[in-house]
Amino acid sequence: MDDSNSMAMSSVSVNWEAQRIALNGSIEPSLTLFRNTLNDAVDERPMQTFLASHPYLLVCLLPPGRDAWCWDRPRFGSESIPDFLLCTRNSSGFEWVLVELESPAVTPLTQAGLPTAKLREAQGQIQDWRIWLRDNIAYAQTQLGFQGLTAEAQAVIVLGRRSSMNLKHAKKWREISTSNTRIMTYDRLIDSFGSGRNTSGANNG
Repeated sequence: MDDSNSMAMSSVSVNWEAQRIALNGSIEPSLTLFRNTLNDAVDERPMQTFLASHPYLLVCLLPPGRDAWCWDRPRFGSESIPDFLLCTRNSSGFEWVLVELESPAVTPLTQAGLPTAKLREAQGQIQDWRIWLRDNIAYAQTQLGFQGLTAEAQAVIVLGRRSSMNLKHAKKWREISTSNTRIMTYDRLIDSFGSGRNTSGANNG
């Protein structure tokens, strides 16, 4: 990071250095603990707590970059609070990912193959964050210090388990993600842990 960026960041409210993700070491021990936590979870709170303590597992959601940062439940205004805000830096500048966690116990699609209420609620959260960012972009970038963050940042929703998905809705599930919002189950997130960054390909659950 060049000196001008470091000086700018030192004057804002977020602490970049404290949020830097350390990427050294094997993820296998953490992956085992994650699976155990997931299997016992009845809502999203244990998953939020675990990933806040192991943010390097979320690096797979970022595009390639030289550094990675993770903010746990940053506040956008009085009510808009993403579960995680991820950032990396590459030749394009800073790139951001908003993360919304929902319960692994919910079913993402109805029997008719339509988004369930919980999935629609999560999609609504993403929309609320984008609206807030459009209305407050200068404040977010300069006062909060989220340099380069825009309302068009990628977003990821994680909910449900692959085992709850009806195979006849597989094609609908693959189409449910949009160009700037990816939707995946916790099993798909686990698959991504070992595949490195960027899970922007087909949604296979």
